[in-house]
Amino acid sequence: MAFCKYASLQVNNDSISIDVKFLNDYIAIAPENCLKVYLFGLLKCKNSASFDNTIENFENVLGLSQEEVLECFQYWQDQNVIQILDTKPVEIRYLPTKDNIRNTKKIESKKYASFVQEMQEILTGRQINPSEYYKYIDFMETYNILPCDFLMIVKYCVKLKGVVINSNYILTVAKVWADEGVRTANKIEEKIESLSLIATDLNTFAKALKFKGNLSVEHQTLYEKWIKSYGFNLNNLCLVAKKMSSKIKNITFELFDKKITKYFELKLLSFAEIEEYEANKSDLMNVAREINKALGIYYESVENEIDTYILPWMNRGFSQQALYLVANFCFKSAVRTLDGMDTKILQFHKAGLITVKSINDYLNDILTVDKIIKEYLITLGMDRRVNNYDRAFYKTWTITYKFSPEIIEYAISLSANKSNAMQYANTLLTDWHDKNLNNLDEIKKDFKLKPSTVQKSFVGKSFRDGLTDEEVNALFDNLDEINF
Repeated sequence: MAFCKYASLQVNNDSISIDVKFLNDYIAIAPENCLKVYLFGLLKCKNSASFDNTIENFENVLGLSQEEVLECFQYWQDQNVIQILDTKPVEIRYLPTKDNIRNTKKIESKKYASFVQEMQEILTGRQINPSEYYKYIDFMETYNILPCDFLMIVKYCVKLKGVVINSNYILTVAKVWADEGVRTANKIEEKIESLSLIATDLNTFAKALKFKGNLSVEHQTLYEKWIKSYGFNLNNLCLVAKKMSSKIKNITFELFDKKITKYFELKLLSFAEIEEYEANKSDLMNVAREINKALGIYYESVENEIDTYILPWMNRGFSQQALYLVANFCFKSAVRTLDGMDTKILQFHKAGLITVKSINDYLNDILTVDKIIKEYLITLGMDRRVNNYDRAFYKTWTITYKFSPEIIEYAISLSANKSNAMQYANTLLTDWHDKNLNNLDEIKKDFKLKPSTVQKSFVGKSFRDGLTDEEVNALFDNLDEINF
């Protein structure tokens, strides 16, 4: 049985029919998820026999749970737009919209008699019809707003737009506020007071932007965000607006919002900082291209790279030359992506290495240490590159154990051509450290008279067969020196 289906045959393979009365009477007040479910259901009704006409498909495509999908259909059943025939399995029938509009629920006269009278007294510019009253009442019940509180919103809208204001504007304002949690008298009063304070400033900004349309609640909400959430002041907003409007005709609040949000994310909160950023954008593009060249990558457009990587790196204190230095280091270290370089930048910054000198000193120290370790590897008979394990061993020997180069070189010479030679040398040095031996002569004497545990273990593996422990120990006690 089909999940969604028309109550009667009304399929057009090239389009989906939505009655104008539905748009007028329902779309302004219906919750967003309910609209998604209704419209997606219309699509499924076009081919009710298709394999994906299931509640699981609604769940996957719309990102809603099956319970939420059913709740949305219950909402539309309450509006007499659809009918839920069964729930196991679920069967939905879409009813002819025109009939449904005529059968909308009656207003409870006792509960809303006072509200109906007061609404008409406020909207004196026109006669309110029953369908409009129903939309207001349905909204109040959906969002749990008291009639007296809803009337406060209506009065505010009339103050802005006049007594001939239409219902869609009133419901739009009420929905935006409700979504913000503004649903009670106290909250509504606070919201109106806040908007009243910024009304003059909003008009000033609109003039700077050369905005010619009517200001709405959406414009107020955006302006509040720029002032309260982002921290811009009116003067800076107007300066940016004038700059943009001089280059772009008929600029909208939405376009300005994208621009100012970008500046906020880049921590550019003053007009001077914004001007400097725009003036230096060509230089920043060259920086991005040079870094890409050093990493061995190419992007035709680097604007997003500037905002995502270059500016945040510079905000951390890295100069252009320091960034080039890190980029070259990344390339030589087989790190050849911007994300990879970003990780290295964070590591350098955490270590306090942000200037060319400090980074150069650090890299030179690494090169010096790697050169020493490379000589050790050659002595050990190991033909490979220096790795992090080698560096960790060297750090332990020199910093933790505090051995001199002569002692380390002696351990390396004893470990030449051994299996796992680097680990062998580390075991020797650890053994001497545990014995508190830090003088080369003492170490040589100890090695000759009583070889270390690692040596016994090694020789034991070679000669253990046929010898007792006592015989192995006697062998070491009588040997002046063993060359493995």
